[in-house]
Amino acid sequence: MSIITFWSPFPATGCSSSTLIGAYALALQYRTRVLLVNTGLAGEGIEASLFKEEKFSSDVLLSFEENGLDAVERLFISGNLSKHNLRDYTKPLLKDRLDLLTGSQNRGERSAGFKEEMLKKLLHTANQCYDLILLDAPHDHVDTPLMLREADCIVAVLNQDMRNLEKFFGQIMPDQLREKKVHVLINKYDSQSRATLSNIKRGFKYKGSLSAIPYTTSCLDAMNRRDAARYLQLEIQGDSKHARKGSFAAGLGELARLMMDGAEMRTVLKRLERGA
Repeated sequence: MSIITFWSPFPATGCSSSTLIGAYALALQYRTRVLLVNTGLAGEGIEASLFKEEKFSSDVLLSFEENGLDAVERLFISGNLSKHNLRDYTKPLLKDRLDLLTGSQNRGERSAGFKEEMLKKLLHTANQCYDLILLDAPHDHVDTPLMLREADCIVAVLNQDMRNLEKFFGQIMPDQLREKKVHVLINKYDSQSRATLSNIKRGFKYKGSLSAIPYTTSCLDAMNRRDAARYLQLEIQGDSKHARKGSFAAGLGELARLMMDGAEMRTVLKRLERGA
């Protein structure tokens, strides 16, 4: 129904980890079905913090060939990709809530035109069987322009580097994103920095959607252990509604709410929960 693209115009902002965090926040806090798509290489990007148990498995390559983007590519070529079989080639991260379409083993073996047509077909198909599709769009990815065009809402992932903030609000946002719904996410947020959320809004006269994910050592350690799934479930399934303001859990709850608003999904899901 809606496509949310996480994107950063700058390297090393944690865009992939933010996409993963956003997917779990949505799936655990709203009664919705989410597809998380790794458009990059298998085992990298959003997958880098997952699948600890598969790291040294001799069946990993076969597993990726039978599932994920490589399997979708074969279905696309044969004309058999449909809403009835897409889920069969995903990995369930949260039962009936969150599925992952893993990345490809192929390194640039297809033309840009082919990749664009396949991604368009994938998104069209996924929109028929998922409520939300989350895409991780690295700043230098060949498919990033398409992922930005197709997005109903863009989450722009930044940090508190003032030079980057000046460039984003002064050039990038008015030039590239003026026709899009945008939520600005400050990752690895330090509340003691002078670049607070209120100062960012005031300094750049920004009146749009803005939130932060605080820097959290335990989250970084979980990502490094490839244990992000368990960590995020424990954090989010806690009492996030009453989480301390400025905490990691509170940041996740606010991010999920603002993403749902950007995708115009929150009102629809509220009606569903009331049985309307």
